[in-house]
Amino acid sequence: MTEPVATAGLLLDLVNSRLVYDDRVDDELDDERGAAWLRAHGVPAEASDLDDARAVRDALVAVLRGTRSPDALEPWLVAMTRRPELAAEGGLVWRDRDEAGRRIGGAAIREWAALQSPSGSRIRPCAAPDCQHFFIDTSRGNARRWHSMESCGNREKARRHYAKAAL
Repeated sequence: MTEPVATAGLLLDLVNSRLVYDDRVDDELDDERGAAWLRAHGVPAEASDLDDARAVRDALVAVLRGTRSPDALEPWLVAMTRRPELAAEGGLVWRDRDEAGRRIGGAAIREWAALQSPSGSRIRPCAAPDCQHFFIDTSRGNARRWHSMESCGNREKARRHYAKAAL
């Protein structure tokens, strides 16, 4: 079994690649920066891969936030294939062979699947109402709530403290 945290770099970067603020949208997959983002993640910067990255990001964010069911991932699931190949040193090696234009989606969905556990998903949105980030919970009890204790966690604890003090 693959260690989920070690393989979740693409998934986490993908779902955190678009943040919406009051005055702007910061999208790492926009037309100017998208090709560089793909290359940084080991994917050729082809238009179909950029379109795939944007589409699967939207689907995964909706699934992770609970606004869509995992059925939203079906277009990528049908394009995912794993095939055996003979290794140079002998034996078999399993290789992922996703359809062109579905490579980012296939890789991200494999990472998402590896983060599912009986105690719930290890990847989730930050619990702070004003935060859009996702994080991977590596805590033993799978009970982490904030993507960053230094920012979101402290801010939420301070809000609760001041609310109690105001009573």
